[in-house]
Amino acid sequence: MLKTLYYIRNKKELQELYLSQMPELYIRSEINSILNETRKDISPGMRLNAKNIRTDEAIIFIERNGTPDGYLLSEELKIKLNDYREEAQKKKLFLKKINHVS
Repeated sequence: MLKTLYYIRNKKELQELYLSQMPELYIRSEINSILNETRKDISPGMRLNAKNIRTDEAIIFIERNGTPDGYLLSEELKIKLNDYREEAQKKKLFLKKINHVS
């Protein structure tokens, strides 16, 4: 039976959820890449040493890598994932429009 995933609070939880699906090094690299995108205002050293992750960062990871094996997303996480996808689609369309004009 699948468990419901309500939140991912830190890098360690994220690693534990995905370790059966992908190498630890990939998970670490991917989350650090996401932190580089979402926390541009923080120094690189602090981003690398951050232990906690925000829900939006976990959502980006889930979008890129799928839901962890054995889990279903909670309604709240499903909504946030859909919101993220809609926002990404809008950005893509906007950039396409801008590139077409120039």
